[in-house]
Amino acid sequence: MQAGDIYDIIIQNLTKEWENSMNNQLSMEKWETPKYSKKEINNAGKTIAIPTIEPEKRYAALEIVNNWRSAHAYPLQVIASNLRLRNPTAIVVQRLKRLESITGKLERYSTMDLYRMQDLGGCRVIVDSLDEVYAAISNYKNSRIRHILKREYDYIQEPKDSGYRSYHMVYQFHSDKKETYNKNMLIEIQFRTKLQHTWATALEMMGIYTKSQLKAGIGDKDVLRFFVLVSSVFAKMEYAPIVPNTIDDYNKLIEEIKSIDKNHHILEKLEHLSYVAHYMNKNEMTKRKFSYYLLTMNSNYKEVKIHMYSPKEAELAISAYNEIEKTGNDYLDTVLVSATSIDSLKIAYPNYFTDISGFIEMMKRILA
Repeated sequence: MQAGDIYDIIIQNLTKEWENSMNNQLSMEKWETPKYSKKEINNAGKTIAIPTIEPEKRYAALEIVNNWRSAHAYPLQVIASNLRLRNPTAIVVQRLKRLESITGKLERYSTMDLYRMQDLGGCRVIVDSLDEVYAAISNYKNSRIRHILKREYDYIQEPKDSGYRSYHMVYQFHSDKKETYNKNMLIEIQFRTKLQHTWATALEMMGIYTKSQLKAGIGDKDVLRFFVLVSSVFAKMEYAPIVPNTIDDYNKLIEEIKSIDKNHHILEKLEHLSYVAHYMNKNEMTKRKFSYYLLTMNSNYKEVKIHMYSPKEAELAISAYNEIEKTGNDYLDTVLVSATSIDSLKIAYPNYFTDISGFIEMMKRILA
């Protein structure tokens, strides 16, 4: 039996249990609440960051980690709903951080505490232009929100060395109605243009192809350099600052990109990536409104399974996400995303549909 099939069984069993427990409460949305202290959360984070930790200790720590992550779902939903309301023409999606990403971050940064990790809950706003990015930022910062702005980073005016460009704001959630979430519940909002998003998606897809953490700057130095150069080209197209350690000459940037691509065939590899998407409850698509999508990419079998959940099934979706991640598997990549539609989901997470045709076509035109 394939691991993906086992996950389907896990989801089916959880769904039956959830339906039985809900009974007359089907009209209510239920949200996880934080159950552990700051010290317990930080200790659990340190435990899962130890690769050789005993399975029993890891499992106990995961119970705490998953509760703390899941508790971010309600603050995330509140903030994302506000952003959708204020940016009706933008693509707005939200996600709870993947366990693999949480663990990787804790391993890379020894001083990092899980309790103060700022992106367990993440929201992304994708718009057409830089003007729209900064308008959306100003709009949100000047709105009547109770949340506390803790920090912000303008990676558009000051791109990362990796080529990453986006604008980040980190808010500490605050509610006058649900004080149980008024702890250190940090939500990160990313504002980016479609061009910046196209670059980030292609980098992530190349990371999947090469089975390396290119997003974290780990991998073949020429492949990493390729994406740094492309980011500078995209920056020049948006009349924005280029990436550090690249030359401010469009033609020379193109020459270096061509040279690397000739040796590594990066665009060709990306173009040949093909996965099959399976909508696991497709017969329900016309009957119900879905808000949560559990995406599981299987790199061995070149397929993506998509389980869909209604707004009232948020708790079930999060439980399924937690249980699948507990099993751990090197060739299965799972993420829980909330979006207003399948179309929005495909635009925001094209890497899970291997639809990076926009990046490839853009690069073909640039290099022609």
